[in-house]
Amino acid sequence: MSVPLWAAELTRAFWEKAGQPEPFPRSLRRAIARAVRLSIVLLPRLSVRAALDWLQNCGLVCELPGEDRPLRACLVARSGHGVALVDGSDGEAEQRFSIAHELAHFLRDYWSLRRRILKRLGTEGLQVLDGERPPTSQERFHALLRDVPLGFHLHLMERNRDGKPVSSSIAQAEDDADRLAYELLAPADHVLGNGKPKSRQELERNLREFYGLPSVQASRYAGLLLPQAKSDPLLLRLRSVIQ
Repeated sequence: MSVPLWAAELTRAFWEKAGQPEPFPRSLRRAIARAVRLSIVLLPRLSVRAALDWLQNCGLVCELPGEDRPLRACLVARSGHGVALVDGSDGEAEQRFSIAHELAHFLRDYWSLRRRILKRLGTEGLQVLDGERPPTSQERFHALLRDVPLGFHLHLMERNRDGKPVSSSIAQAEDDADRLAYELLAPADHVLGNGKPKSRQELERNLREFYGLPSVQASRYAGLLLPQAKSDPLLLRLRSVIQ
């Protein structure tokens, strides 16, 4: 199974900043503190309302779309700094994956964007991204030519009444964050480094017990690492004729 190039590059950049990869199962907290400006805060029974109240108490004005609902985690980032709020009442495995998931959002949707803008447009471009001033017409033109979304702000929390993402772009961003979180917690080359597991069940158990993934995520990741072979309709038809 091949790891997406963007996921491999972000994982490599993160661990280079952190100094060295952690042993398994990874908590990521110490590595995060060394690599990026992202704070992890545990709140009991996290919800949209609880997140807004916490941010307001810290003097941070932020609007989160949608109705109040329970959250496993959420991310707020501004001016190069991020805060990941995590449900502290979750179990250790769920918290581990929530932290990895929000770190993935921070790296892919925010940190890498700031690096692109700094490289292509300089520090003045970051002033626009951070909302310190509006972009000039020339900056808008250069951003368009260089594929940098100045002033871009992405809401990834919007859900419908069933709890599903309201758009395909949000669903894709969540899938990407999961994929990067898997690579941060259980790199594919390490998981499969000792040969192909004998069964899907064995792989899921290893992802839970050795790498510390929660059951649902271990099952999903195992499906990516060991996808089920699709049956050829022609072969199925031939088998039915033979039988």
